[in-house]
Parts: sequence; C-alpha cells; structure tokens
Amino acid sequence: MKNFFEESDFLKSTIQENVSIQRKPQVNTIWHWLLLILFGLLAYGTMTQQFLLIAIFIAIAAVVKGPLMLLWGAIYSVLIAFFSPLGLVLSLVFFLINLGTIAKSWRISLTSAYFYLVPLIGGIFRAISKDEPKYLVLMFVAFSLLGLHFLLNWLYKNNSLSRTLTWSIISVPYALLIMLLPTRFRRIKSNKKLRF
Repeated sequence: MKNFFEESDFLKSTIQENVSIQRKPQVNTIWHWLLLILFGLLAYGTMTQQFLLIAIFIAIAAVVKGPLMLLWGAIYSVLIAFFSPLGLVLSLVFFLINLGTIAKSWRISLTSAYFYLVPLIGGIFRAISKDEPKYLVLMFVAFSLLGLHFLLNWLYKNNSLSRTLTWSIISVPYALLIMLLPTRFRRIKSNKKLRF
C-alpha cells in the first residue's frame, strides 16, 4: 500500500510550512529535574533507602494504574468466561503488543535500566566496602547524574517528552512486579496440590 505522505513533496512542504510545534526545552521542565533528584536520592541512599524509594514508586504506580487494571481485568475475565477460546487469542495478542512496545521503546528501556541498575551497583559496592570516603560517594553520584542527564537529552532529541518519560521510568518497578506475580502464584498453587 502506498504512503501518500512520503511520496508527495507538496504535502510534506505544506505541512512543514503551516504547522509548527513549539515545544518547551525538555531540560527546563520540572519533570526532568524530578527525575534527576529521584535518581540522585537512589544513587546516594543506602540499600534500605533505595528499596524504600522503589516501594514508594510501586505504591504511586499502583494507585494510578491499579483501578484501571482492575477494570480491564474484569472485562477480560467476562470475555474469557463467555468465550473461552477467545482467552488464548487475547493472550497472544497482548503478548505481541507488549513485545512491540518493548521493541519501540528500547531507548526508554535502556534509560530505565540505567536509572535503577547504576544506583543498585553503587549500593552493592558501598555495602561491601562499608568504610568508603564520602567524597567517593559524592563523585559517584555526580558522575552517574551526569550520565543520566546525557541519556535524557538523547531521549529528548528523539522526541520524548519529559513528563511521559518520568512516568515510564517511575512505573518500571510496578510493571516488573506485576510481570512476576502471576508465575509466583501459580507455583504456590501447584505446590499445594502436590502436598495433598
């Protein structure tokens, strides 16, 4: 199928001349600075403080996503209850959609991995060494903040918005928890059946 937009030079030039989107520089938004502050807290905090902050992220995401997830779960359950073969098809469709989302947002996934793994690695090193000088911790936090700043700028150049990026990164622990919970519950149920 032909894509008329890509083939028509007149259409491209007309849209580019008449439509201009003025976007505030994303580095100057409160969301960018909120991400940097949260990352700094993660990088500077102890392992216990890091896990506490991640638990707060999970709670915030659960409050926002939870009711929608309950509604969608109810609709999904009704559809499967009345049309049982539809369950397999819907599960396959959702799996493919999730794979597509991960493939499209690899930059955000990379930044999210940096956001959580760098402080975790720093916390592990501090837990092992125990008597690290304060200036080394501050240097680690400064260099890792600088790295995150450059990663965020790279994302902004690829048309990411700081607000949606902040939400995507903060909701990563919740998404991972939701991904892991069903398999854990299945193991518990199967173990109970084997004992009887």
